[in-house]
Amino acid sequence: MARTIIPLTNIEIKSAKPKEKDYKLFDGGGLFLLVVKSGGKRWRLKYRFNNKEKVLSIGTYPTISLKDAREIRDDYKNLIAKGIDPIEQKRQAKEENNTNEKKKENTFYKVSQEWHKNYESEVSENYHDKLGKALQNYIYPFIKNQSIEDISRLNIIEILQDLKNKGIVETANRVYTTLNKIYKYAVTLEYTSHNIIADIEKKTILGKREKRHYPTFTKDKDIKALLLAINDYNGDYSTKMALKMLPYVFVRSFNIRYCEWSEIDFENKLWIIPKEKMKTKIEFILPLPNQVINLLNEIKPFSGSGKYVFPSFRDKDKPMSDNTIIGALRRMGYAKDELVAHSFRAMFSTIAYENANTENGHKYTGEVIEALLAHKEQNKIKAAYNRALYRDSMRGLIEWYAEYLDYIKCK
Repeated sequence: MARTIIPLTNIEIKSAKPKEKDYKLFDGGGLFLLVVKSGGKRWRLKYRFNNKEKVLSIGTYPTISLKDAREIRDDYKNLIAKGIDPIEQKRQAKEENNTNEKKKENTFYKVSQEWHKNYESEVSENYHDKLGKALQNYIYPFIKNQSIEDISRLNIIEILQDLKNKGIVETANRVYTTLNKIYKYAVTLEYTSHNIIADIEKKTILGKREKRHYPTFTKDKDIKALLLAINDYNGDYSTKMALKMLPYVFVRSFNIRYCEWSEIDFENKLWIIPKEKMKTKIEFILPLPNQVINLLNEIKPFSGSGKYVFPSFRDKDKPMSDNTIIGALRRMGYAKDELVAHSFRAMFSTIAYENANTENGHKYTGEVIEALLAHKEQNKIKAAYNRALYRDSMRGLIEWYAEYLDYIKCK
């Protein structure tokens, strides 16, 4: 015969005192109050599930009153009647809660910053900085603190359409590419289960991508006018010397601004640009014509005791700023649709290709032209072979081009 349990009363519970050992006060239906020797009172529910006796913690008294404990007991007993184990349900709920909390921690900002740091070794310092600015300016204002799991395709489309509406479609294309890289990283490390960027048809949102051509000069009279304008530039001396050197070496603006004396090999007439400064992440050895060596010797008394060949006019220990060369070109009267820093690369490329194998031109191939532009060869075996094969040819072509510029300037 089953033992009859008299339900507890509030007075009985309140008056229960701790003893030398923990003891139980039963209320019925498996509910009991555990009075521990330290003085606490804890609600427990004893039940059987799949022929196993289990004990579930409900909470503490008086936080949970007698009435509340009985309601919780009845709710759990209803679950048991439906074949649901309350302990297993609580475990699953806890896991789900932990997962949700983890999702909240994995914001787009956290994941993208982690990707950005890891991506640093893959690209040049200049390009890495640009990626950081793009995140800050174009992406974070929309989804910075959102969980990466909760971001939808419509959120991403809103970012891209905002850039398109501002008339900067090329920037929108780059942002799309950056987001795709971030999501591939996030999927790889299981921050999210799916790359939603792959589901967005970029052409539908941004339209057909037009190939961008940098403005440049290719006619002799225009090139002559540019070279003479540089010679007559009356601004900062360091800026003027950088402008004078740029047509002969046609490197990216970042490389000319961050050029260090330690990179110049005067004896062998070489500029050895470390891989960290190259977009291709490959060390670039550029042969220097005599015209450039003479320019470097001219500026050496001015900046030779410092780190940078062309230091900032504000601080000799820092390189010139990103806008210095552009600003100088604008003060010389060249608008942005006429000339930018990158135009010198386009000018060399056009002149070199147009004069290949011509009567008064040169004998060098397109591979040599691309090698001087430090364009990356996709075939890795061929790339390693070409760097050695073209070294003499690169010197020959860059010296031909330097003579060409001098001829244009003087004719």
